[in-house]
Amino acid sequence: MIDQPIYLQKEPPLAWVVFNRPKMHNAVSLEMWQALPNLVKEVVKDTTLRVLIIRGAGEEAFVSGADISQFEKVRFGVSGGEYDQAAKKALVALTQMEKPVIAMIHSFCMGGGCSVAMMCDIRLAADDAKFGIPAAHLGIAYSLERGTERLVHLVGPANAAEILLTARTYNSEEAYHMGLINRIIPKSELESYTREYALELAKNAPLSLAAHKVSIREILKPSLQRDMEKVRTLAVRCVESEDYREGVAAFMEKRKAKFQGW
Repeated sequence: MIDQPIYLQKEPPLAWVVFNRPKMHNAVSLEMWQALPNLVKEVVKDTTLRVLIIRGAGEEAFVSGADISQFEKVRFGVSGGEYDQAAKKALVALTQMEKPVIAMIHSFCMGGGCSVAMMCDIRLAADDAKFGIPAAHLGIAYSLERGTERLVHLVGPANAAEILLTARTYNSEEAYHMGLINRIIPKSELESYTREYALELAKNAPLSLAAHKVSIREILKPSLQRDMEKVRTLAVRCVESEDYREGVAAFMEKRKAKFQGW
């Protein structure tokens, strides 16, 4: 058993970041927010890893939210700014990563857990998943960087308004129809389905995946803020890569391509 509250497990070509406080429904502490960017960096620099999966330990939660027991000490005290900055840095690390990131969601995905899930590229959820952002019940407000901007992009302003203003909990069917998640899977099949799904993603050309992730990210920005030069540079990098030659050769030879990431 691993006793770290959050840890990285490598299973090339897959990487798993596990929120590991099952007795507390994987509530996120300040220390966990601080640790997440370094785990992401390790996945980024390891060329054997193609896809990152985020999951929660145990059967009761993906991530139930922030650790409210810390609020008096680190949220309301002198460490409040440090807490917010740590959370923002962790979430930005997920959105800036150029490898695909999948959230494997079961049971409770609330508050900060929703923020983590929304920063992933793809959200696969069990049929018992429950979603909500109860900020209005706690008297707090999420900043744009903490997930409100991403929420509006995912579900639209009308659904985002309902989620944030009512602070109610939604089941997986409701979340799916709003566009908050990509798939609903029986809970007993979630891990195996996610692993196979991720392995299929990992077979694709890494440079193409990175280019498309950056393109999507830039499209979501106001037009005058888009880094179109970066988008073009990544597209050219794909065309000039050995993987492009391999992809064409594999297509002509009617075989599966073996991409190397260069």
